[in-house]
Amino acid sequence: MSFLISLGIDDKEIPVPLRPDPLTCSRVLMEDYISSLNKGAELTGDPLFGFALGKHIQAKDYGVLGYLVESCENLEQAIQALTRFDALVADIGTTTVLYEIDDTRIQWTPRCIDCKQMVLRNTTAWVATVYKILGPSCKLTAITFTFSLDKSEQEILQEWFGCKVTGNADSNSIIFPRHLLHVPFTSENKAMFNALVEVTEKELLSQSKSAASQFIKNKHEEIKHKAIALLKANPTLKNCDQLRIANALFISSRTLQRKLKLSGTSFQQILNDERKARVDKLLINHTIADTADLLGFNEQSSFTHAFKKWFSTTPMKYKKHLIAKE
Repeated sequence: MSFLISLGIDDKEIPVPLRPDPLTCSRVLMEDYISSLNKGAELTGDPLFGFALGKHIQAKDYGVLGYLVESCENLEQAIQALTRFDALVADIGTTTVLYEIDDTRIQWTPRCIDCKQMVLRNTTAWVATVYKILGPSCKLTAITFTFSLDKSEQEILQEWFGCKVTGNADSNSIIFPRHLLHVPFTSENKAMFNALVEVTEKELLSQSKSAASQFIKNKHEEIKHKAIALLKANPTLKNCDQLRIANALFISSRTLQRKLKLSGTSFQQILNDERKARVDKLLINHTIADTADLLGFNEQSSFTHAFKKWFSTTPMKYKKHLIAKE
């Protein structure tokens, strides 16, 4: 809490050191993290304490991940790196990336309540890091928060973010023009990026090895849930093969296959489960050929063959039945 000391807060008032999470042995407990941020807001009298803290975050504060982001070719690759890292080691929220016609929306859903300061800190830190890399070319469309903001708070945030900021929204979101995804980073270095991906993977595997026994016992089941979550997060299942999901989890395809087997399933099984969960809505709104494509089948005949195994009927007969029910 050196930031608090720099603001003139007596170090005796600063919360005790954060406790390590017994399940990971390397991260602090989420409740301690939130409590410390809320205490900071109380001691400083600043309702936007998380925002003030986030502005001081630098890429190096993220460790290997920070250098990994800075070495990306563009913002799209950086976002992929961030979400991969979060999917593997972070347990304070879920990040979802939505690609709209003109904009890209990054939504962050925390796994806790009373976390205004944490959301402010994380959102501001993300944007501050990108500002430093992209410079003046980075112009946001909007920022939304699920918690309320009074007029003065809204004005302060809008001035710094340079866009409309609203509270009481449906999601915590950073919205920016889609073309920014492909603006080259000035620090582009493909060789460095590949090297850092390897270093990050080793660091995360090392962390996994040092985890407590309870975490080790549940890690296979956790991999299954994360693989399922990644499939659900994709707007379509095109190109969502085993290798892509394994890469997103920073493990090899063979390791993913082994861990899923140990949890009593397989990649093909969880992929088929997700395909079946989407098929009704897709068939009602799309042709059979388009449905097959959106579900990740290379050929319509492959879709028809799989469909018969799932439902003991053809997609055409099933589609007619769905339409008749409406």
